[in-house]
Amino acid sequence: MVFPTRDIRFEPARPEDEPELRRVMRETAMDGTIRLAFAREPNFYAAAAVEGPAHQAIVARDPEGRVVGLCSRSTRTLWVDRTPTQVGYLSALRLEEAYRGRRQMLQRGFDAVRALAQADPATTLHMTTIFEDNAPAIRFLGANLEGFPRYRRIGTVRTLALPTWRRQRVPAGLALRPGVDADLPQLAALLHSELRRHPLAPVWTEADLRDPALCRGLRPSDFTVAERDGRLVGCVALWDQTAYKQSIVMGYEGGLGTFRGLVNLAAPLLNVPRLPAPGEAVPHATLSHLAAEDDDELPLSLALIATASNRAIGAGYSWLTLGVGDGDPLGDEVKRQYGAIEVRAALFLVSWPEGHAAADAVTARVPRLEIATL
Repeated sequence: MVFPTRDIRFEPARPEDEPELRRVMRETAMDGTIRLAFAREPNFYAAAAVEGPAHQAIVARDPEGRVVGLCSRSTRTLWVDRTPTQVGYLSALRLEEAYRGRRQMLQRGFDAVRALAQADPATTLHMTTIFEDNAPAIRFLGANLEGFPRYRRIGTVRTLALPTWRRQRVPAGLALRPGVDADLPQLAALLHSELRRHPLAPVWTEADLRDPALCRGLRPSDFTVAERDGRLVGCVALWDQTAYKQSIVMGYEGGLGTFRGLVNLAAPLLNVPRLPAPGEAVPHATLSHLAAEDDDELPLSLALIATASNRAIGAGYSWLTLGVGDGDPLGDEVKRQYGAIEVRAALFLVSWPEGHAAADAVTARVPRLEIATL
């Protein structure tokens, strides 16, 4: 049964809502050339923990107690203008189809999120991403209508899907190897010193890297590290999150859907990954924790990615995902070398009147969001 908006309650999620949160995530796909549902099996809260040390969910509940929508707010420390800053990330905005297009529903949901933000004065900035394929949402929220938070676009996040269909050439003369536990102090120091140059990149500490919730499923051996003169100068991790976060193909639009069968028929002959059938999860890992010393950041980053890609082939991953900001030369090089598929998302700072001044002071330029934590 579909209820009037006035009968819907917006409130913090309860522990017993967990199965309902997973259901809403599983059943609400994001439109685009490839329609994807971002599932959180087998536990919504376990998946949410990687987004940050603090996580909250708001649910829209009908009079029968059923969850018909949700929104998440997580907070973590990011680099903002080279300064460690507590930032909130708004995500997982989902509504069942019967409740979409109701302006008052969205308004009341944002009011509930604002209350969470006001109760957390240490977090003065909030951000969110919207896929560029979702043009209606960008137009509506970007219009900054009365009663809604202000959305200020500060950049574009490019998610590149790299096929692992052939081994990559790694330049000679580089000392590249898998990470070990003893590397973690140096890894934390490297990430701290190099990521501060990249707006909105995470601030990682050794404790974070060892945290079984923040870095769920990530082992020291999943890192590829570059050494020079006995010290670490670069790193990247191959982070498999499919045990708690899944990207499920719900369908294809246009020619991709029409010719998927032909593409898959030719895939073994061409040694390229097959396109999953609707209902299947994409077998992939994320390239995360990428950092390289400034003097040769681009070539060293490419060598690290190539080495990680070669390791991924042996581990059975068909795809790797990498997040870069629009304007970062790394993105163009990776797309050219790997023939990567690109998904673009608009990056916004979200603020209410009490937070406009803090948002206006941010000069993000080319962001480096860690998509593994979104």
